[in-house]
Amino acid sequence: MKANFISKRIVLIFTVLVLMGMGFNSCKKYEEGPSFTLLTATNRITGTWELKETSLNGAVININDIIGIFMGSMAADSTADMGFDLGNLSINGVKMKFDKDGTGSFIASVTVPVLGSYDMTESTTWKFDDKKDNVDIILMEETMSFEILRLTNKELWLSMSETINNETSTSIMKLEKEK
Repeated sequence: MKANFISKRIVLIFTVLVLMGMGFNSCKKYEEGPSFTLLTATNRITGTWELKETSLNGAVININDIIGIFMGSMAADSTADMGFDLGNLSINGVKMKFDKDGTGSFIASVTVPVLGSYDMTESTTWKFDDKKDNVDIILMEETMSFEILRLTNKELWLSMSETINNETSTSIMKLEKEK
């Protein structure tokens, strides 16, 4: 009788564990995870993140191609008076900092012909939507809305879709948290 009680108890514990595991896997908040975390979204996003990969419509692109893709001839026209071609600008790295209070910064490490290398830093503000599925980042008075695909303590994947002239482009940024 005692052996029967113990085996029933083991089956019950095993069943509860399996059901809990199924529940955690089916309640995944972000498309790319994590499946389960004890940290809040704010605690996970807080910190400095380094851009590791950017893709446009599914194709990985070099960060230095972004200027040409998004600004085209406008970039050349806007810098003609400055004595250098923006197409010669080299982006060495990009970081985004999220502070717990909703402020932050965008840091681009660049090399500019004639001027040399330096870090360009712009203040930002940010906020989650009500469900914490999206984050709005305000940079230079422009709001950019990103869908959060993955938010762990070490990885942040953001997606933004934009439609221009009936053509939709989707960019994905994959960032890693600095230690």
